[in-house]
Amino acid sequence: MTASQPVAALTYLMAGQVGAHDRRVQRFTDAERQHYLDLLSGLFVLCVDRRFRRDDPAAVIRFVASVRERFDPERTLVDPTVAENLLLAALGGHDTLPATAENVSVQTLLTVALVSDEQPSPAGYDALLREVDAMVAAVTPLRRRVTA
Repeated sequence: MTASQPVAALTYLMAGQVGAHDRRVQRFTDAERQHYLDLLSGLFVLCVDRRFRRDDPAAVIRFVASVRERFDPERTLVDPTVAENLLLAALGGHDTLPATAENVSVQTLLTVALVSDEQPSPAGYDALLREVDAMVAAVTPLRRRVTA
């Protein structure tokens, strides 16, 4: 199976190859950009479901603190309130946040941290992205019918 451009870009991002990721993203069509955002959101929700329980907000707070320590030592990239709300929304315990640039940026960093913490093998990465791609493909036609 040949990966779509959005799946390939997400693969590069999860593997830490930010330059290759950014080059792919810059060449996206509008449809590919939407597919990428759908994949990113699906991967985020899947990883959050695997990592956290809905009744344990303290684990969310600890995780956000750890992400800020590891990925944002200057404390300029990750607003902890936004990060916690994104995680809680993915668990169904908070309203979904709008897709602003800040929210997408924080969600991306949280997703990278969640996947990194799982330490999947290369085959594990592929399986995870195939699962998310199938999940998004199953939901996308439904969304088009509802919003059309």
